[in-house]
Amino acid sequence: PPRRLCAVPRYFFHILNDEITIDEEGADLIDLDAARERAIESARSLVCESVRKGHLNLEHRIEIADERDARVMTVTFREAFTIQG
Repeated sequence: PPRRLCAVPRYFFHILNDEITIDEEGADLIDLDAARERAIESARSLVCESVRKGHLNLEHRIEIADERDARVMTVTFREAFTIQG
């Protein structure tokens, strides 16, 4: 891949739910905290989609990888929200 001049890291968000979706594009984000926030927002959206279909697996996850494709963090759907009641 071409070298980028930008110093902002690129993160990739691989989704492991009923299917495995590999993120080949990634997103330039300021740091890992920003990447985690993006993963949480994505997980919330995916959880809503699952609930509309009548099921939910809280062990589904989004794996965040760096530019070397090394996993730097995993966010489970369970981490994306608080369950009450």
